[in-house]
Amino acid sequence: MEYRRLTGEIVFSGKGLHTGEDCRVTLSPGGPGEGVTVDRGCGLSPLDACTFSGTGRGTEVFLPCGQSVKTPEHLFAALYGLGIWSVRISAEGPEVPALDGCSAAFSEALLAGSRPLQEGEEQPEPFALSSPLAVEDTGRNALVFALPSGGLSLSYVITYGGTPIGTQAADFRLSPGSFKSLLAPSRTFALASEVRSLLDRGLAKGGSPENAVVVEEKSVSAAGGLRFPDEFVRHKILDLLGDLYLLGRPLRARVIALRAGHDLHCRLAERFLFLSAARHSRKKETNHV
Repeated sequence: MEYRRLTGEIVFSGKGLHTGEDCRVTLSPGGPGEGVTVDRGCGLSPLDACTFSGTGRGTEVFLPCGQSVKTPEHLFAALYGLGIWSVRISAEGPEVPALDGCSAAFSEALLAGSRPLQEGEEQPEPFALSSPLAVEDTGRNALVFALPSGGLSLSYVITYGGTPIGTQAADFRLSPGSFKSLLAPSRTFALASEVRSLLDRGLAKGGSPENAVVVEEKSVSAAGGLRFPDEFVRHKILDLLGDLYLLGRPLRARVIALRAGHDLHCRLAERFLFLSAARHSRKKETNHV
């Protein structure tokens, strides 16, 4: 996996997908040893020191200062997919801008504003899973499990009975080229039957035909048509990749998700971070002895 570094400041601005408010995110190169840090007007915090939740229709990152940033997953997926692990992320507004409802616009700007790491530059330290790990939601028959692997591969199965989506499954092995062409353009989606409920809950206010696919009972409404026959499951893999960026460093594992979503993605990331902290603690104790 090739890693990259920003060469300067990159700014994204636009409406938030759920709040519909004007939002702005500024990315700049991270300092030595900083890794991924996040700020929303209260100072930079390491991403792996933040807490997060996926219980809404997206992921929300909570900073130690009490502020939060909503729906960062498409930006995070672009950063992960392109191998950018030293970056300062400064947010203005409650959300990351929705842009095109996927990671394509983020990826184009990040590729243009970054370069491969050079020999001798600091490399991120991957988290290598040593034993199988699983999280599940028995009420929804949903499951995410991870197995040790030498790289990162993601598999996903979704089922939306009674809709044009039906059952879709896809596998993805991470590389910058495959991410940009196979995952980044896959857009967020919602069932038409859910849209009114989402609006009543104060969500999806920034949704539009340009940044979301709406699934009717027997048809699909998408600007320009679907980009892939299985665009729906590809987007779920995109979301999973973005949520795994919450680790703050690359993951070496084979991750398989069945009918899951942001809630289980985030619970899996929490388990990884717990294991990482436990390993670090054991290493310190061993060094002390």
